[in-house]
Amino acid sequence: MDYRTLLAAILGVGLGAVLIAAPEAVVRTHTTGRVPGERGGEYGSDDEPTDGIRRVVRAVGAALVLAGLYFGAVAVGAV
Repeated sequence: MDYRTLLAAILGVGLGAVLIAAPEAVVRTHTTGRVPGERGGEYGSDDEPTDGIRRVVRAVGAALVLAGLYFGAVAVGAV
């Protein structure tokens, strides 16, 4: 059993699960510290990520889960 492949499987499934479960937190973390394009608005008001952005993040998460499951199958010799 290759431990690096098994570790890649665990990390892929874990990161994919986080992306699927909390896409808003992932987008918010990714955009931390960036200056907004629109400077108007009230202090503390943030725009929520659009549904399209959430779908993209969840799709990437699903791809990571699938890749992690494949790597896990390879690591244990099922494929």
